[in-house]
Amino acid sequence: MVKPPVLKMPYAQRHAILITALIEIVLIVMYATQGSAYISILLYHRFDENRYPTTTTSGAQFEQHMAYLKSHGYMVLTMDQLADCVEGKRPVPDRGVVITIDDGFISEYEKAVPILRKYRFPFCIFIFTHAIDHKNYISWEQLRRLVQWGGEVGCHTYSHPRLINLPVKEQEKEVMGSKRNMEEKLGRPVRYFAYPYGEYDDSIRALARRAGFRLMLTTDPGSVGEGAEFDRIPRQAVVGAEMSLSDFIRKLMNPPLHVAARIPKSGSLPSDIITEVSVTLKDPQLYEPSQINLFLSEKKRLNARFDPRTGVLSCKGPFRLTRKTNRIIVSARRKSDGLFALDSCLIVLPGIWPDMRYTMCD
Repeated sequence: MVKPPVLKMPYAQRHAILITALIEIVLIVMYATQGSAYISILLYHRFDENRYPTTTTSGAQFEQHMAYLKSHGYMVLTMDQLADCVEGKRPVPDRGVVITIDDGFISEYEKAVPILRKYRFPFCIFIFTHAIDHKNYISWEQLRRLVQWGGEVGCHTYSHPRLINLPVKEQEKEVMGSKRNMEEKLGRPVRYFAYPYGEYDDSIRALARRAGFRLMLTTDPGSVGEGAEFDRIPRQAVVGAEMSLSDFIRKLMNPPLHVAARIPKSGSLPSDIITEVSVTLKDPQLYEPSQINLFLSEKKRLNARFDPRTGVLSCKGPFRLTRKTNRIIVSARRKSDGLFALDSCLIVLPGIWPDMRYTMCD
């Protein structure tokens, strides 16, 4: 049998390939070590309220979550410490966590707060002021007590409406009016804001900035690392009666995905048709090219193409949207540790929708 000839690669070409590979390895290690630290902001709602299985958490589940954080060395941060990290005044810690609770249901005070005090964990409860002192909700006196115990009280508007669907004057009353009322009643500044339903657009972000909040929190899935936008902070919802401990742990293991550009941009859209969905990743060499996914919530997973040279992940449309809001979510598996990094943002159709007026929590 005649053996095929062995083709030898010229030394200069082999040397260039080797150098290129070494540079890529160095870059991966460098970026993985520099940008690997991140903060998971956990979002809870109700506790032991079985009538609401999709938003409740049992006391036993919550205890299990807090015990896991304690035993695995997580650093539970205050909102001020989180803001310092976002503003670049302190480094982002490894295994950082912030605990937030929305709406101010009485079950949060009676069920969750004792467990938080037991573990001596800081936390923030976001309140909409119209509900305070009403049945099934926390009272002003209880809120003052939370502050004495080291908790933070944040603003969640006056009546918990869908802000994106309100006239400007009503938006201002909901945001600025509730902030003033809380500061008068509590006798202290209210520096943090959570968008009701996690919904925002360009004008609402601008309004929250004018109100003087230090951070504004969404319900966009993801975590906080270097370069986070202070008026669009992501959170990981850990609600639901069916959530297991392994589900909770997975929520802690989604580092931020750093994005250079988006089409369309987050916020208000000019019409209900978008011609393309495209996201440009920073440092695309850090991710497995075959394990990068693009989602548009109304259309689910898109058949997107990824160019590892440019970092562009894109899918051509057109896409006609029928929902007032959609989220664009990107996940990418990191080469360094196999974790799926996440980026998400909200896009909003124009106009006032009659079926989306005031919808205060019951």
